[in-house]
Amino acid sequence: MLSVSLSQAIFAHRGASAHAPENTLAAFRLALESQADGIELDTHLSADDQIMVIHDENVSRTTNGQGKVYNLKFEELRKLDAGNGETIPTLAEVFDLIGSKLYINIELKGFSSSAAMLPQKVTKLVHERNLDQKIIYSSFNPLLLINTRKHSPQAKLGLLMLPGGFGTAIRLIFSPFVRPWSLNPHFSSVSPKFFQRAKQHNRSVITYTVNQADEMRRLFALGINGIITDDPELALEVRETK
Repeated sequence: MLSVSLSQAIFAHRGASAHAPENTLAAFRLALESQADGIELDTHLSADDQIMVIHDENVSRTTNGQGKVYNLKFEELRKLDAGNGETIPTLAEVFDLIGSKLYINIELKGFSSSAAMLPQKVTKLVHERNLDQKIIYSSFNPLLLINTRKHSPQAKLGLLMLPGGFGTAIRLIFSPFVRPWSLNPHFSSVSPKFFQRAKQHNRSVITYTVNQADEMRRLFALGINGIITDDPELALEVRETK
């Protein structure tokens, strides 16, 4: 099982997205080559229920196409350029590349009915690939995490938190139902007091999205369980010299 003592792990945000198009096999390959401890990626379902690795609900920001992911079939999505000739990968293709070499933080995206089947589809694929020990499921939508727990009772769930009072309210309201393995706040929310309280509840803290060396040093000194960063090479350098 994934250890609760995960310490100072470096997760490449949407792959090594500072150096390659985000959420593409090129970005994940760079993360692997940089010797990051894990990758973070985002998932949506296509119109024909393929698990696509893309951040936005709409394809327009990261590709040369238009439209909602859930309104487009796999063949339509596959034709889009996600940057430098890269395509939008499926989660299965990422698993083919990464296997069990790195931890994989899978963010479950969406608040609409189109996302309802995402936990079931993702956990089924994880089980088929025998990757349960390497997976953390995270989401800003607590209902998706609760659904994930139904399909994978031993899953490691990360409750993503927006900064400020709204994120705190969501944590307080939904933590008893989600029973998160980790809290995943914005780095600006991670104070010594926040970290101490998480530890008192036996929860790991994995924070996003940390790209400044000074902030990395502060978090590593605090004893953070993991940081999510666009630049894993920089994070590794900071961790080695802290």
